[in-house]
Amino acid sequence: MRTIAIAASLVATAACSAASSGPDASPLPVDAAAVDAPPGGPCPLTVNEVAAAGVPDDWFELMNVSGAPIELAQFRFTDEAADLAGAIPLPATVLAPGARHVQEVSDAANGFGLGAGDAVWIYWAGVAAPCTGVDWDSGDAPAGGSWARVPDGTGAYRTTTPDTRGVANR
Repeated sequence: MRTIAIAASLVATAACSAASSGPDASPLPVDAAAVDAPPGGPCPLTVNEVAAAGVPDDWFELMNVSGAPIELAQFRFTDEAADLAGAIPLPATVLAPGARHVQEVSDAANGFGLGAGDAVWIYWAGVAAPCTGVDWDSGDAPAGGSWARVPDGTGAYRTTTPDTRGVANR
């Protein structure tokens, strides 16, 4: 039985990687075979880029920096550190290793926007400590630009113009 479960997991992982390869890869629909990472270990996500000038809406980009598919519905986001009550669930989507997810943020949809000098925090559902997050100062994410990791996933944050929504940061 264990061999079948491992084989099913490897097939699902290969299918996720193949289906969402490339720089503009979209997340995959939720699949029962998706790998769920338990809270407490290293965070499998990073906030890779933030556009907070509201053109037309604010957004942030998450990147799966782990070697396994991640179910985004395990995570919540907020712009207030330790505001778990106000944290918004991410969509029920599987994000393949190396893939990106762009999350739009607006007052109308989320009850908050991202300000010129603000932060975004990602929490495991039910865990009080942030998994990942970033804050920025006014001017770091200007209209038409963003506050982005260069290189993707691991680099230091810097202002990029134009923004690189959904593609490799440069």
